[in-house]
Amino acid sequence: MSVSTPQRRDTVAAGVLAVLLAGGALVVYWLVNSRQPVPTTVSPMTLVIASTLTVAGCATIAIRRRWPRVALILATALVLTGVALALASLGSATGLVVSAYTVATWYPVRKSLPFLALVAAAHAAGGILLTAAGGSVNGLPTYWGAPGRDIGAMIFATVASYGVPAAIGILIRRRTAELIARADRLETEREERDRAAAVEERRRIARELHDIAAHDLSAIVVQAGAADRLVERDSAAARAILRDIRGQGRDTLTALRQLVGIMREDDGAGRAPQPGLARLDDLLAVARAAGTEAEITIMGEPRPLPALTDLAGFRVVQEALTNARRHAPGAPVSVRVTHAAGVRIVVANGASHAPVEIGARPGHGLAGMRERVRQAGGTLTVGPTADGGWTVDARLPVAPADDHPHPSAGPA
Repeated sequence: MSVSTPQRRDTVAAGVLAVLLAGGALVVYWLVNSRQPVPTTVSPMTLVIASTLTVAGCATIAIRRRWPRVALILATALVLTGVALALASLGSATGLVVSAYTVATWYPVRKSLPFLALVAAAHAAGGILLTAAGGSVNGLPTYWGAPGRDIGAMIFATVASYGVPAAIGILIRRRTAELIARADRLETEREERDRAAAVEERRRIARELHDIAAHDLSAIVVQAGAADRLVERDSAAARAILRDIRGQGRDTLTALRQLVGIMREDDGAGRAPQPGLARLDDLLAVARAAGTEAEITIMGEPRPLPALTDLAGFRVVQEALTNARRHAPGAPVSVRVTHAAGVRIVVANGASHAPVEIGARPGHGLAGMRERVRQAGGTLTVGPTADGGWTVDARLPVAPADDHPHPSAGPA
């Protein structure tokens, strides 16, 4: 079974602590004993047992995350072993305190408190009984050096030894639970905002699709009337018009298939042909009039695009310029449109040294852009740049995989 990083850290910390406590106890014993007029003789076996208790007590820290209750029981048993052998062990006392804290942080109060109370009672009762039988609590921190005959002092020391780390653990657990709940709540709110933004964007796309379909159908009706008048006088011209009608109708059907099922709310707004990449100069003119230093670069040969792709590209640039104006006022903005196998649109702004617009706060622009690009079959990447700016990178297909636009088709 693999060991997690926190458990690995506990194991390393337990090993270091065991070496420090055991080695420190031996050094202190040697220094104190060497300065006594009559040095006290302690058998090597006693030193070995005391060191073993210290190391074993620290070992409970190494297993406290995997088995918190077992670690606390073992630490308590090691303390009572020290009482029975009349040997002080800093390691077992340290393991007891750390394990009591861990139990309080890992389990709810209704489970941790009864268990802690039971183990503490065993600790106090065992200390009292073992002291009466000839054991000693001298030098054991969990008894605070209380005389074995002072039962009240031993009980108080026991309650403090378990209660203080348990109280800290309970506070930490509650604070952690509050932070987790807050993070979950914020994540839920963010998801709800994104869903609302996606729904609103679908509605706006549906309205725009209505405009495209209505415009194309009107053009088809006019072209069909012209073809009807020419069918007998100039059959070649009539066939050319019919080919144009077929291409235009295919584009409209493609757009309808991509957004079928999307519901919209009719806001009663006036209908007009939708903008596309050919009108990016208008967007930049508006941005410049608002004080943004903006430039555009077109690479490759522009070609007729599906209505959704053309409109999605226009909206991406429009939203990116708006975001740059709001969140990076005064920063220069560059727009690069590359026509190749697909259409790639990169809008980048530099870092701003001007104060951000008062009241400006994150909106639904990014979520809306992602939804629009996704509906067009493309991908969107956004993020900060190394110089403190921001980049929006949209990649859009020039045509759906199963259909290709007619060379003369497209919204007028």
